[in-house]
Amino acid sequence: MSEGTGASTDALLAEAIGLVNVGRGAHALQLCERAVASRSPHAGLLQLFAVLLRRAGREAEALRAIEASVALRPDHVPSLLIAAELAGDLEHSASAERAYERVVALEPAQVDAWFALALLRQDRYDLAGAEAALREVLRVAPPRAEVEVNLGIVLQEAGRLDEAMRAYGRALRLADASFGRIAHALAAPATGRLWLDLDALREHLRALPA
Repeated sequence: MSEGTGASTDALLAEAIGLVNVGRGAHALQLCERAVASRSPHAGLLQLFAVLLRRAGREAEALRAIEASVALRPDHVPSLLIAAELAGDLEHSASAERAYERVVALEPAQVDAWFALALLRQDRYDLAGAEAALREVLRVAPPRAEVEVNLGIVLQEAGRLDEAMRAYGRALRLADASFGRIAHALAAPATGRLWLDLDALREHLRALPA
């Protein structure tokens, strides 16, 4: 079957998916490329095209394809996630943030999207936004040391060191391996506290209230 035989776009999409499933991704990409160029926009076809372009290392084209797909179905969470990841890969942080914000608005329990959103906000020094996103992760999912460490860093950067220390204490109680990141963060010049005895720091953190 091919796009020249009068097959419907849905049939072409099914054919391309079949090619992917048997390891013929390059052929699927060629089929999608021809179909996208010759047919009316189709959200599912554009989504698969974006995925295959990304696999081929053509990220900028992939982002354009997934943005076209999202324009056709703006509430489709899998497409929004692809758009967010691609925008992040290409350092289009504002576009990535908007896509993640849409994801969590549609599906508030999307833990990974909340965490990715927090990191984007933290990178651009939106500390209040990053804190809010991290607290959402902690609200909707079991406690994770990685999240508590990031929350501690955000609170520390906001000048709320006592709260940061409690977050670090929670992280350490969840995973002792988090201590390296915590000690590194606390070594920042702006912290205002210098810990020469790391064993004492570890014990202090463990003893802090949650």
